[in-house]
Amino acid sequence: MIRPFSLSDLNAILKIERESFPKSPYDRMTFIRLHSLYPEHFLVYTGTTDGREDRIWGYIIFSPEGHIISLAVVPSGRRKGIGRELLRKAMETPHLKRLQAEVRRSNLGAQAFYSRMGFRIVGVVPNYYGNEDALMIQWTPSVRKSH
Repeated sequence: MIRPFSLSDLNAILKIERESFPKSPYDRMTFIRLHSLYPEHFLVYTGTTDGREDRIWGYIIFSPEGHIISLAVVPSGRRKGIGRELLRKAMETPHLKRLQAEVRRSNLGAQAFYSRMGFRIVGVVPNYYGNEDALMIQWTPSVRKSH
C-alpha cells in the first residue's frame, strides 16, 4: 500500500536511506524539512511479508513541479516492483508536466530502472555528487489526443 509519510515513519526511512545511499544519506532534519515542504508528495510503500508485521519497504519524495528528490527501496525489497509502484504513483499526479531526477553516472541499476519507466537522459551536471557527475533524467507524460 502507498500512503503519505508520517513522522512516526522517520526511523524506518532513515534506515532505508543509509542502506540505499551510503555515500551521501540525508539526515533526520532533512526528512523533517522535506515532509513540511511536500507533505502530499512524500509517500511510503508499506506491506507485510511472510506474515510479519507491516513495515515500510520504500519511499519517494518529489516536488509539486516534478523534481524527484529521493526514491529508495529496502535492499531486500528491490526488484519486486516497489520502486516501480512508487514512481508510477508520482507519474499519476494530476497536472504534472514532467518528472526529473539526478542519477549518479556510476549507478547503472538506477539508470536502467528509470529507462524502463520511460525516462530519458537530458543532460549532465558535472561534479554534482562532489567527485562524480550526475545524469539529468526526465519523463514527460504522453499527450492523449482526442479523435
